[in-house]
This record gives sequence, structure tokens and C-alpha cells, in this order.
Amino acid sequence: MRSTTWKAYLGVLCLLASGTANAAKLSFSDKGFIDVGALLQTQFRMIENGSPDKQNPSYDFLFGRARLLVSGQFDDHIGFILNTDVTYGAATIGGPTGGVAWNNTIYLLDAVGSYKFAKELILDTGLLVLPFSHNELTSGGKYASVTRFSTRANSPFAPNSNRGLRDMGVQVRGLLLDDRLYYRIGVYNGVQGVANTAAAGAPSNGVNGGDAPAFAGMLRFNIAGKEDGYSFCQVCFASSPIVSIGASGYYQNNAIRPFVPTGPSASTYIGQHAWTSAGGDIFADIPFGADLELSADVLFQKYFVGDGAIQSGNDLYALLSLRYGQFGVFGQFEWFDSEAKYVGKGNAVGDLKYYRFGLNYWVLQHIYKITAEFSIKDAEQAGNTVDGVLIPANQWQFILQFQASF
Repeated sequence: MRSTTWKAYLGVLCLLASGTANAAKLSFSDKGFIDVGALLQTQFRMIENGSPDKQNPSYDFLFGRARLLVSGQFDDHIGFILNTDVTYGAATIGGPTGGVAWNNTIYLLDAVGSYKFAKELILDTGLLVLPFSHNELTSGGKYASVTRFSTRANSPFAPNSNRGLRDMGVQVRGLLLDDRLYYRIGVYNGVQGVANTAAAGAPSNGVNGGDAPAFAGMLRFNIAGKEDGYSFCQVCFASSPIVSIGASGYYQNNAIRPFVPTGPSASTYIGQHAWTSAGGDIFADIPFGADLELSADVLFQKYFVGDGAIQSGNDLYALLSLRYGQFGVFGQFEWFDSEAKYVGKGNAVGDLKYYRFGLNYWVLQHIYKITAEFSIKDAEQAGNTVDGVLIPANQWQFILQFQASF
């Protein structure tokens, strides 16, 4: 191997080891290159009555995200993205000496191969971010808040159909109509099929027996500016406005076995059911000069999972962020309104609201950033015992996050 190539690889290793804010880029032809980057979000978190004895706040240090990103292209048409993340938290309680067993496992988050025919048509395949809303497609390092719109753990997709909003599949995306219309549509693995082995007359214990795929897509109309990358931004540090509205949907047949709670210790099984969700959102990032920037992100989602099922209902999210120079404030509201009329055993969540407020210190835009976020949960029947089951009390949570990326 030529000495210049060895020097290039040595430079990449040195940049990775240094942890500076400079990306490591290796060019191997006029149009071919490999970029190596990373995102580290370290958090200190307090949760009201979150200690094991439930009498004191919990105090934890953990990763929000810890990602190593490798991306690049062979030429103007062929490109790729490889992205890892880490799970970090309490896994089990007990063991030879008691206490908590911690895991720290690196896993593959994104693995994308792309072929760009033109800006109007880009083909992606692999482990992909599922398209649904601007918020879901926003890069994890470019949020105003610490927490994305996430009232529902698998929102807006069927449980066990994805990990970190990613799923295996193939999709097409691009810009049409003089860059006014952005589309992103694909077919994905979704919930893996499991055969029904229940006795005759008993509720099914299978799901997606026909092994049907999932379908998802999003259309966005660019009112001002445009975003055409694989991921988006929420605070963009842009020189001109970016404003768009979007509509989206997700569908997979027989993806869930919902029960409808009907009263104390009573529920009705309604059989395997399709998971269908639809959404509409508006996003705006408006700069008023280099030191003043307003960002807004509003999303409404509708779930069709069977009449009266606890998963069926409506979601409403809204975020407003104001940046002045290196400092910023934000507020975020999340609300899920379940169709289920009974809250208790088998339906411990019910209607759920979150209120989030925070401060940002943009040391160097998204490269170095410190965020403090305070949130309050407001759950239906919180703190009450319903049908012999104690609904968890509402809690406040405080997160102090340090972000470094390159």
C-alpha cells in the first residue's frame, strides 16, 4: 500500500482518538470519499421517587446516544450510511451480590445503501429510518429538546415492528415540482409473523400469520426552503426560512392482538388486527438574523387498532424553540388520548400528557451543546388504585445533557 494511503488512514485514527469537532474525511477519488463521525450525548438524570425504595429521587448518569457514524459515496450515484448506537442502563436486579446489573451494548442502528438516479429519485435499502413525520426524521443530534415526540414507546408504528424507529426494507425518496414536493415511501419488514398455536376456540397467540410486510410513506410540501437529506434538523442555524407541511401513514395487516377493556377485570379480545396510523405535521425554522431563530414543530397522529382498543386514539405534539445567539429556550407538549373507556387493569396508561421545558447553551451549534430539560407527566388516574391495580403516580424528571459531535 502506498505511503500516502497509510498516512490517510493514520489521520483518520488520530481524529477519532482526539474527539475534536472535526470530521475525518478520506477521499479516494475525485468523487469518492468516506466520512467518519460520532455523536455523544451524556446525561445526568433525576426522576421523582425513582429510587429503589420509591421514597427519593433517582440519580443516574447514562448515555442518551453514543453513535459512531461512517458514511460516504463511491461516485455521484452510489452511497452508504453505517451508524451504531449503544444501550446503557439497568438490565436486571439481583445477581450474586444483589443490586443492579448494567448493560453497555453496541448495536447497529442504520445500515443504508443508496443509489441516486437523480434528485427526483433516490433508492435506499437496508436498515432504514421509517418515514412518518419531520420529527421522526430529525437527526438525533439536531433536536431543540432532549426528548423527541415520544409519548408512545413505539409511536407511530406497531409494537415489535422496529428498533429506534428503524426497520429493514426498501424505499424511494426525492424532490419533485421544482423542489416543492418531497416524498419518501417504502415497504418494510414490520412485525415478524408468528404462527397461531392456540387450541380451537381460544384467543390467537399468533400475529401476522401471513407474514405481510409493512408500508409507510410521507409527502411534504416545501412552502419555503427545502430539506432533501436522509435526516432533517429542528434547530437548523439556517440563513433563510425552512417551512413545510407533511402528511404520512403506516399500515401492516394483522400486526397486533388487541384487547378492549370493558370494566373491572374484564376485557374483550377482538382478534388479530391491522396496525394503521396516519399523521399530519407542520415544521418551521425561521431565522431573524444570525443570532435570532424561531423553530416550531407540530404533529397530529391518529391510530386505528380496533374500536375501543387501548392503542387506538389520537396523539398531539407541539414544540416551540427560540434561540438567541448561543442561548435558547424551548417548550414541548405531548398528549395521547386513548379510545379505551376504562382505565385500570390491562389499561394502566389511558390518557397521557407530558409537559417539557428547557434551556440550551449552544457552545458551538450542534457540535458542542448543553441542554437542561424539566418534564412533568400527567397520566389518567395516576396515583389511584383501580380494580386492585395501583396506577403509577405522576413524576417529574430532570435531565442535564452534554452533547459532542464531529
